[in-house]
Formats: sequence, structure tokens, C-alpha cells
Amino acid sequence: MTFRTVYGNTYSENGWRMCNRDECDITRIPNLFLVDTAPLRKGAALTILGAWLKWYDVNVEEIGSPVWGWSNTNGVGNSNHLSGTAVDVNAPKYPWGARVMPAARKAKIREGLRLFEGTVFWGSDWARADEMHYQMAFREGDPRNESFANKLRGGYLGIYGGGTAPSPSTPTPSPSAARPTLRRGSTGEHVRYLQGLMNRAYRAYSSLSVDGDFGPATEAVTREFQRRSNLAADGIVGPATWRALGVK
Repeated sequence: MTFRTVYGNTYSENGWRMCNRDECDITRIPNLFLVDTAPLRKGAALTILGAWLKWYDVNVEEIGSPVWGWSNTNGVGNSNHLSGTAVDVNAPKYPWGARVMPAARKAKIREGLRLFEGTVFWGSDWARADEMHYQMAFREGDPRNESFANKLRGGYLGIYGGGTAPSPSTPTPSPSAARPTLRRGSTGEHVRYLQGLMNRAYRAYSSLSVDGDFGPATEAVTREFQRRSNLAADGIVGPATWRALGVK
């Protein structure tokens, strides 16, 4: 069963059915990190909000903390996170209820919202500001959702290109995949994922080449992260280190 009733509600605030996790997937766009913590409703919502995350990362600011998407529970009974149609971006920087974003950054977001043709709503426009929050603007079934999703899949904004939508074949490791233990000498996509995550989230001390080769530089950054996280600084990325990085 993919749809549900939550807190007595069958639809979230933006008019989408409440859903279970199996109705969601994650955004798999190359070189877009920290989004595998954010399941999104399959179909137009995944395509549009996934593209928004990429556009934001490239044009507004780097995504530097794990993104929040679908949730099983929520403090707001009709939250759009419960339907998998909302994302919270760089949440630690933008507390709920506060207006702290610089004007220049807001202007970039407004330009993005215009380019997305009204399909994305920004939580900053609520009376109680939620500057981290972006959601599907049109109700489920509104033809404008699928029309714009198809436009993105066809290459608009250059995010998917060539009509290619997000697919499991894209090499970013999925959250369901077992995270291997990584150490000096490891290579491959999981190492690239680790390097990119370190660079985005810990720019104060990580400027690694995202080459998929776990060499001395990657080991040094890993040790530094472990020291700062009160872990054994052995340079090995095992289950405890993955958890500290916010990756399940």
C-alpha cells in the first residue's frame, strides 16, 4: 500500500496524497551530493524537485548539509514532507520562523522560481518564514506538473539533458546500498561520494579531488573529521564514521 492517512489527513497542505516510503525514490543526478537523505514522490515531483536541488546547488549556493525530503512523521499534521513533495535545503543555516537569508541570495532564488514556471513554492513566502523549504506548488494531478517535468526531461535548463530523467543507473550510491568500509587504497563510486560529501559539508578543511581514489589526502581529511567527531582517528570509513557523516 503506497498511500496512507496521517494524523487524520489523506492529503498534505499542497494537495498531494499522503504516501509511504515505497512511493518515493531519491534524486540521482551526477555530482549532486547530500540528497540521498531526501526521498521524493516518484514522477513529476521527483523530476521537478530534483532539478530544483541541482539548480540551487549550482546557481544559489552549495548544498552543504543533508537535504530533508519525505518523512514518516512530522510535527505539522498536514506537512508536505508526509507526501514526499517538499525538501528542506541547508536547514541549519535557515531556522524555521527566521528571516536570515541575504538579499542577493533571495534574488537568485526568485530567478530560479521564475525559471521553474511556478511549479516550486518557497516557504519564505509564508507568514511564518521557512527559508529552507521548497515544495510542489500545484496540486497532484494538475497537468502543469507533468508538462514541466517533461520539459526538464527534454533538456530544459540542462539538468537532465537528452530527455533523461533520474534513474537508478546513475552512479551516485543509493541509500539502500550497503556502505562499504573505505580505507587507503579503496577506489570507485563510494569513494567519489565520500570525497564530494566531505568537500561540500566540511569546506573548512576538505578540498579533495573527487577522483574515486582513497589516497593520503582523503585519509588525512577522514582523520580530521574523525577527530572533530570524537571518533577513533584511524582514517578508515566504517559504520561509525558513515553514521557521523549523516549517511545510513
